[in-house]
Amino acid sequence: MKLIIVVLFIGGSIQNFQCNLLYCSVKHEKITMNYLSGLTKVYLVLLLFFLHSCATPLAPTGGPTDKEGPSIIRTVPKNLQTGVNSQRVEIEFSEYVNRNSLSSNLQIEPDIGIDYQLTWKKKTLFIDFDSPLPDSTTLLITLGNKVADTRNNAMGASEVIAFSTGDQIDTGGLIGKVLNAETGKGLEGREVFLFSYPYDVQQKALYRAETDTGGTFRFNYIRETEYSVVHFDDRNRNKIWDSSLESAHAFNAHSVTIRNEVTDTLAAVYVMESDTVGPEVLGVGLLSSSRLRLRVSEALANEFTGQITLEAGFDENEFSATPLYISPADPSIVFAQSSKPLLQDSTYVLRVNGFEDLFGNAMEPFTQDLIGSGAADTTIQRFIGVRPKGVLGMRDSVELQYAAPIRNAAIIDSLRIIEGVVERESWSKGVVTSNRLVLYPDEEWLDGVDYQFLAWNPRTQRRVLAPFTISGPSNWGAIELVDMINTNDSVSFEPVTFELYGQQGRLLKRGQFVERIQLDSLSASTYSLRLYSDTNANGRWDAGSWLPYSKPESLIIRRSVTIRPGFSSTIRFSFN
Repeated sequence: MKLIIVVLFIGGSIQNFQCNLLYCSVKHEKITMNYLSGLTKVYLVLLLFFLHSCATPLAPTGGPTDKEGPSIIRTVPKNLQTGVNSQRVEIEFSEYVNRNSLSSNLQIEPDIGIDYQLTWKKKTLFIDFDSPLPDSTTLLITLGNKVADTRNNAMGASEVIAFSTGDQIDTGGLIGKVLNAETGKGLEGREVFLFSYPYDVQQKALYRAETDTGGTFRFNYIRETEYSVVHFDDRNRNKIWDSSLESAHAFNAHSVTIRNEVTDTLAAVYVMESDTVGPEVLGVGLLSSSRLRLRVSEALANEFTGQITLEAGFDENEFSATPLYISPADPSIVFAQSSKPLLQDSTYVLRVNGFEDLFGNAMEPFTQDLIGSGAADTTIQRFIGVRPKGVLGMRDSVELQYAAPIRNAAIIDSLRIIEGVVERESWSKGVVTSNRLVLYPDEEWLDGVDYQFLAWNPRTQRRVLAPFTISGPSNWGAIELVDMINTNDSVSFEPVTFELYGQQGRLLKRGQFVERIQLDSLSASTYSLRLYSDTNANGRWDAGSWLPYSKPESLIIRRSVTIRPGFSSTIRFSFN
């Protein structure tokens, strides 16, 4: 009879369950109502206990939206406590924590080779070590900034709990930066490791730190000894450098000696972020018998360096296809125009080479068979863009770019050029090259005068405005670079390489100097400057290596160098 009651209760509501009990009492006189009422209470208590024990901890609902991440309100042992002999650590949070986020962002250092278990009781985390902790050791428990509550609000900043099994806390420290070797910007989320010195390829790192949004890393409470320091991406999260998978970046010191109560500062480690792989052709399509569309694996710098040739299989005569323009919407797509129509169902050998990506990596030669097309070219002539943009040198040319070779005289006849506030009646210094109308100054553009080019767009039947400021002597400034190296109260100078870049990242000036140099005739603008010591004279900056160790070449990056008209600024620097 009891089995029947349980099945009826699980299959229906509590009210149905009580009705079924009443039915049973009527049918079976031996079961009394008091007995059934007591039985109901027992099942209700058991059900509530079962539901409570199986629930996932969640923050209570209602009230204002929670946007704050969890914080630590209590730890056992306390932060900076000494003489700890327990194998258990307790950390109580201000709110319920997403347990997955914590387990993946928990770090215990140095690596003492003792396994541990994580358990929870409401908002409190328990870390239980499987063996006694080593004597006279400062342990660091780091909770990463990605530890979050149940609503995925992150802590926002890492928290470190330090305690010692001895009578004192290690107080050594180390600080440094990981920067982009081209822009000088800090690299966030980069890992830096401290290994025992001398380094053994099989050993685990003793300490690990991660860079913040500005590229800065910090080691605190580390043991007083000598370390080997290195930056690499620990892909398998084992704190061991895998040379086959992980690229290591050396600092300017092979090792660093840490002392208590001293926080040393390392010179920044610079990391080359630029792409070293050339673009690849992913596909070639025919839009008509003479118009080609090429898609490559990455953005291209321009169409000028590219070469496209075709060879007809039936007569083996080679002819070219002219690259017209790179798609403004997708710089990995380039359009080209064949000098001869590609006949339908005929086979041609297509060869592509010479295109470069934004980092100057050249394309490997590409060859593909292509079947001709009988489709007529229906390209709508339209304005694509202007080069350069915004600022013109005294003798620079202006290039107006169109979607197809220019055959319509209206494009030339409808051009308007306003010099200052006066419209020029005519402009004889213009040349049509395929799909480009190139305009040259009479001899020089007028210094201090603004120009407005009104280019005709056949598609919209309207003109497009392209304004320019002339960079002439009235808008020029200069910078002086001075190398300051002091050794034993005497000055000794080595050659320094400089690279000056414009706002769009284009290299404007490059050279070498000893002691000092002045760069003149610079347009009033903001530049970035790279200075490095090319000690091996290979014409580029070298990042060195960690194993075997070779020191990186000295590098300084100034991300914002402002030139003002009529002024010369001085930048003094030292690699020491």
